[in-house]
Amino acid sequence: MATPVTKHKSPSRQSTGGKDKSAENSGSYSIRDATRFFTSESSNRKVRGNTFLTLAIQMVETTAKKEGLSPEVIGQLVDVAASAKFPDSISSRLVKSLLPSDKIPQDAMVKAISWMCTNRPSNEIQSLLLRWMILTYDLLDGLDNLHALYGVVFHFIENDALCPHVCHLLYLLTRKEDVLVFRVQRLLSLQKRVGIQPYITGLLSVYKMYRPHLVSLVTPPTQRVFFRQTDRIWSGEVHKAKERIQQRTNGPESAVERLQGVDRLKAKRKKLDVIPSVTSSILSLDVSGDAGYQLPGSHYSKIPLQHIKSFDDLLKNMDRLELPGQIAAVLDSPYLQHAICCHTEQHVVQRLSFWLYQMLHEELLDYSSEVPNSRAERLLQMLISFTDFLHEDVPVSENFLVKYLHTWNGSDYRPYILKLITRFRIYPFQKLNDLVLEPLRSLFFCSSVFFKCQVIFTLTELLRNYVAIELPRHADTVCMQAVKEASALQAGDAQLSQNQVSVFDVHVGNFQALHTIQELTEYVDRISTMALLIEKDHVLLMHYVLEFFELVSCLHLRYGVPFVYVPSSGCFYRALFASNAMVCSRVCKIICNYKDEFQALKKMVSIEDSDSLFTNNMRDGIQLLNQYILDLSNALWRNKAFLTTNKTKVFDIPVASLQTTGVKHINEAFSIHLHMAMLPFANSFLEQTQPVGKKVHPSLIRSSERDTYLDFLKKERLDGVVAFINTFIKRNQTAQHKHQTAS
Repeated sequence: MATPVTKHKSPSRQSTGGKDKSAENSGSYSIRDATRFFTSESSNRKVRGNTFLTLAIQMVETTAKKEGLSPEVIGQLVDVAASAKFPDSISSRLVKSLLPSDKIPQDAMVKAISWMCTNRPSNEIQSLLLRWMILTYDLLDGLDNLHALYGVVFHFIENDALCPHVCHLLYLLTRKEDVLVFRVQRLLSLQKRVGIQPYITGLLSVYKMYRPHLVSLVTPPTQRVFFRQTDRIWSGEVHKAKERIQQRTNGPESAVERLQGVDRLKAKRKKLDVIPSVTSSILSLDVSGDAGYQLPGSHYSKIPLQHIKSFDDLLKNMDRLELPGQIAAVLDSPYLQHAICCHTEQHVVQRLSFWLYQMLHEELLDYSSEVPNSRAERLLQMLISFTDFLHEDVPVSENFLVKYLHTWNGSDYRPYILKLITRFRIYPFQKLNDLVLEPLRSLFFCSSVFFKCQVIFTLTELLRNYVAIELPRHADTVCMQAVKEASALQAGDAQLSQNQVSVFDVHVGNFQALHTIQELTEYVDRISTMALLIEKDHVLLMHYVLEFFELVSCLHLRYGVPFVYVPSSGCFYRALFASNAMVCSRVCKIICNYKDEFQALKKMVSIEDSDSLFTNNMRDGIQLLNQYILDLSNALWRNKAFLTTNKTKVFDIPVASLQTTGVKHINEAFSIHLHMAMLPFANSFLEQTQPVGKKVHPSLIRSSERDTYLDFLKKERLDGVVAFINTFIKRNQTAQHKHQTAS
C-alpha cells in the first residue's frame, strides 16, 4: 500500500521525490521506482547531496548485477544515459548497468546510435555505449535492425576517440555486401593519417577476407590481437549475466539447443561461458518453421541453422545454409562443425580464427588473476573437441600455444595444453624444437615424475598424429601446392582443391617430413634415458617410455611409414635389468616387433635403392638390434651372459671384476628363472608343480622343465618373454620353434 506523499521545499522533488522517499521508508523501493525517477522531467539532477539520485542509481546497479534488467527498462535507461539528462558520472554508471535479464532488444542499440548522431552525449558516453554494444553483442535478440545502420556506424570512424570501438563493432557486423570500395579507401586514408593501428588493420583484414581484390594491403597473420579488452570488471559482469540467463532456462530442450549439443543434465554445460548461442541474422528466433524456410521478399533463399531439424536436412540444404553471425558457435554445435568443413568460402574459417585467437589471448595470455579461469577451461575444452572432430589443429591455436608455452608454469590447464600439443602440425624439427620441445624440456627436467610421464605420453601421441595424419596430409598439400603453382587453373578451382586436403588454407614448406619423425624419435629417446636415470627407473615412467617405443616399433607395418628407429642402449638395458616383470616382457615384445619391421622394410625396397637416411637407419638399426637379440638370448635362455666368447657392450666386464661380486653362477643371474623380476613367478611355478613341503629354489627349473615354465609365464600374461624365446631361440620341441634372426 502506498504511503502519503511528503511535501518538500524543493519544487524538483515534489511528486516523484516524495514518492521515492516514502518508498524507501517503507522498504519497497523497486527498480520501477528508480526508472521512474530517471525518466521523470521533475527529478532533481544534481549529484552532490541528492539522496534520491543515489538511491535510484544504487537500485539500478544492484538489480542489474543480481537479476538483470528487463528489455523495457534497458530501452528507457539508454534514452536517459545518451540524452545527457544527467552528468556523465551518472550516465556512465547507467551504461555499465545495462545488463539484461533475458535478451537485449536490438532497438535499444538502435536508440543508442540515434542519440550518438545528435551529438548530445559526450565522447566518453558515446565510447561507453559502443563498448556496451560490443560486450553484449551475443545477447541481442536479432541483428537485422542493427546491421541496417552499418553505414551510420561507419561514419564515426573519423572520430579518433571512438575509432577503436567503432572498428570493433563493424568487425562484428561486417558481411560480404558491406565491403565496398569507398569504405576500403576511407580506411586506408585513415590509416595513412593516424598510422598503422591494430583496430584499423583488424577491420581491413575482415574486408580482405570477403573481397581480397579490393584490399591490396598486406595484412598481418591471424595471430595478431586487433582489439584488446580494457575493462575486465565490466566484462566479467556481462559474462555473469550470460551465465545467469542460461541457468534460468529450465524448460524442455529446444530444437536449437539440440543442434548445439547441449546436455542439460550436466551443470557445467548449463553455463554459456565464452561460446555464444546460435542466432540468425535473417530472422528472429523461431524454431517452429521448417527446413524449407525462405526469406520473404528476398531474391535468394537462405536457411537459418535453427530450421535444420536433422542431419538429412543439413545435407539437403548445405549450399543454402546461412551460418550464424556468431561464427564461434561452431565450437559447440556438431551441425555447424559439419557445415564449416563443407563450406567453400575461406572467410568463414578465417572469421572463426580471428575470434578464437582473440578469446585465447583475453582468457589466458592477458588473464592476470590467480583464481582459475573456468571460462578459459571451457574454451580449451571446446577447442580440443573441435580439433578432434577435424583431425587437424587450428592454425591460430598453434600460434597462441607457441606464445603461451614460453610463459607456462607447467601446471595451469595442463591436460588441455598437452592435448593441444598432440595436434601440432608437422614442421622441420629445428622449428618444432624451438616452438614446442624446448619450452617443454625446460619444465621436464625440473618437475615431478608424474609430469615427466605426461610429457612422454604427449610426445607419443604427437608422433602418432604425425605418422597417421600429418605425414600423408603434408605430402598431399605439397603436391597440391605444386600443381597450383605450375598449372593454369583458375583461382577458385585451386582453392577448392586445397580445401580438400585441409579445412584451413595453410601454406606448408617443402621439407623432408620423415626427417622430423626421425629427429623427434631420437629426441624422445634422449630425454627418456635422462629421465629414467634421474627418477631411478620409476616403474610408471618406464611404462610410458615403453609405450612410446611400442609405437615406434610398428610404424611401418601399422602406418606404412618407411622408417625404423631402434632405442638406444640406455633405454633398452635399463628395461632389461628392471625389477618389474612386465617391463621385461614388454621390451622383449618390442624386439619382436622390430624384427617384423625390418623384414617388411627389406621386402618393400632394396637398401641400395633407398636414400642415405633410410640406408643408414637400416644398417645401424640391424646391427644394434642383433646385439640386443644376442644379449637377451644369452641372458634369458642360454645362461651365457658374461662368457668371454660373447662380448657385447653391456656384458663386457673383466673376469676379475665379476669375481669380486661373490655371485655364484653369475651367467645365470638374468635367466628367466633367476632374473630379479622373474623370481616371484619362478617361486609360484615351483609351489604349484613341486610336492607340498619340499623346499623350492628357482635353480630347480632345469632345461627339461623350461617349456612348462614358459606356458606358466604365458598364463601370467608375460607374453613378450614367451614370444621372444619362440621367435629367436632354436628349439627342437616342435617345427614352429625354429631359429629366426633379424639380419
